[in-house]
Amino acid sequence: MELQQSISLQINQSYVGQTLDILVEGRKKGLVIGRSFRDAPEIDGLVIAEGKAEIGSLIPVKITGAMEYDLTGEVIG
Repeated sequence: MELQQSISLQINQSYVGQTLDILVEGRKKGLVIGRSFRDAPEIDGLVIAEGKAEIGSLIPVKITGAMEYDLTGEVIG
C-alpha cells in the first residue's frame, strides 16, 4: 500500500498544470467535487476545485495540486 501511494502521487503530479474536463458530482462551500475521465465512481480519487458549477455539468478545471489519490484545481471560466 505504501509503495502504491508513492506511485499514485507521482502519476497525479504529472497532471499539475493541465486542464481536465470534470463531471461535477457535488458542491461544498465554494468548491466543486467531481471526477475526470480517469476516475471511476466510488473507486478512484476525486478532483476538488475552487469555483462554482452545477451538479451534473461537465466543466474545465486547471489542475493546481496533487495528493496520493485526489487532484485539486480551479474551475476555468
